[in-house]
Amino acid sequence: MISLSDARLAVDAVLVSTGPDEAPLAVAVVDADGNMVYLVRQDGTASVDVRNAERKAYTAAYIGRDTSVWRLQIRHDGRTVADWSNANLTTLHGGWTLRRDGQVIGGLGVSGAVDEDRDEQLALKGAEALAQLAVDAWRRTRDALVEGAALG
Repeated sequence: MISLSDARLAVDAVLVSTGPDEAPLAVAVVDADGNMVYLVRQDGTASVDVRNAERKAYTAAYIGRDTSVWRLQIRHDGRTVADWSNANLTTLHGGWTLRRDGQVIGGLGVSGAVDEDRDEQLALKGAEALAQLAVDAWRRTRDALVEGAALG
């Protein structure tokens, strides 16, 4: 499960990674079932970018692969998005699968940057922020165990 506070952290990580001259973005975070948890639309973001951010996040969660990886896979398999009969799926870069303990907990989508590759770079910043939460939790657990062993 992805909490609202985790989703906000991921979106904030994306937004602080942008430069002052970058185009306005839409950033979406969905849960493992593809349901919207948090969506930010910066002033001036085009409607198509809002929809694309939603679709990128949904695809990453639903398929369980980052959208750029999924694009490569279906091309390799000689397939298209239409083969899935799901209008919410996309192969546009900028959708990252969010995982915790090896399980898909959601997806993050970014749209509106100068190109798809920049969308993908920014989405990675959000995914990395959530991954850091897991690392920090692991370290706290490890440190408590080490401290307990030293006292016991």
